[in-house]
Amino acid sequence: MRIIVMLTSLLILGSCNSEENKLVAEKSLNESSPLINVKYAEGFSIRAFEGYKILTINEAWKDAGEIHEYVLYENKKPVNVKGATFIKVPISSIACMSLTHVAFLERLKLESSIVGISGCNYVSSDKIKAEIISGKIKEIGQDQNISYEILLENSPDIIMSYGINSTSSGSLNKMNELGLKVVLNSEYMETHPLGKAEWIKFVAAFYNKSDEANLIFNNIEREYLSLLDLTKNIKVKPTVFTGMPWSGSWYVPGGSSFQSRLFKDAGANYLWANNNEKSSLVKSKEIIIDEAYDADFWLNLNSYSTIASVVDFDDKFKVFSSVKQKRIFNNDALLNDKGGNHYWESGVVNPQLILKDLIEIFHPDLIDHKLYYYRKME
Repeated sequence: MRIIVMLTSLLILGSCNSEENKLVAEKSLNESSPLINVKYAEGFSIRAFEGYKILTINEAWKDAGEIHEYVLYENKKPVNVKGATFIKVPISSIACMSLTHVAFLERLKLESSIVGISGCNYVSSDKIKAEIISGKIKEIGQDQNISYEILLENSPDIIMSYGINSTSSGSLNKMNELGLKVVLNSEYMETHPLGKAEWIKFVAAFYNKSDEANLIFNNIEREYLSLLDLTKNIKVKPTVFTGMPWSGSWYVPGGSSFQSRLFKDAGANYLWANNNEKSSLVKSKEIIIDEAYDADFWLNLNSYSTIASVVDFDDKFKVFSSVKQKRIFNNDALLNDKGGNHYWESGVVNPQLILKDLIEIFHPDLIDHKLYYYRKME
């Protein structure tokens, strides 16, 4: 009430000072705005006011250098916020440019609002696949081949998208020029597994489903933290590395990435944990062979399905300790017939399941769990 009274008083002061008063009102409102609790995610914040919320994306992609704000209003459009995208909520339809967005919506039981998806062939969810087959959900294209005609035809209330770098601006600007409401989601940049999952609060805000999102997230967090209790006192930690060469380079998770955090939380020593990189590091195959040949475990081998196929790629791999001990696990236990991987779709809202898998792999004596996303390669 104090904020409302103050804003009302400022508007009454007179037209001669209206611009100055408006700036004062905006400054006061922004400084005193109540933040909704976001515990792990660093990429967004939510401020709640009477009749509307402001969602702020701190960094849409690495080194983006600008913030994005979305004002979600229920009835009357706020007039004291500038430079933002205004969206009337709750929305009833959405197009998703990433399958992680689909996973958030399915967990919230809002999948019926989806009218378009980028990459329908790679969807793993049986519910969503049924909607695609029925024609309710349309393929909207990918990367440089987005079907703007289908987007305009279906006219979703918002398009939830993401950016990788400044080159992403082309398609985003095109959508905006066509009058489509684009909302950026940078969940993929989070470095904590619970930070990724917490973006369910961001997605839920567009549907006025914040209470449901909080309940879901609290359950995820509770289970994840209980698993940390199993590994916090481990003295002997196995070593682990990941990946396979691709086009002459070997991409491995940075030491400050969510993958590195998962290994740490599961009680393992990731070989390249001692750096501050949040995304990927690029190493030569020769360096990997030199540094990883005696590692205890080898995980996340992309599209390789057997140990034989790994060794066939390079005969040097057969002397790796992980190969000789058959301690190779891939996160491809749930592939669809088109190669879509459930790990990369629903894993964002199931960090506790991924952590369970990893504890089962590294410390099977600590947990009674059947692997879900992972499988042991033979």
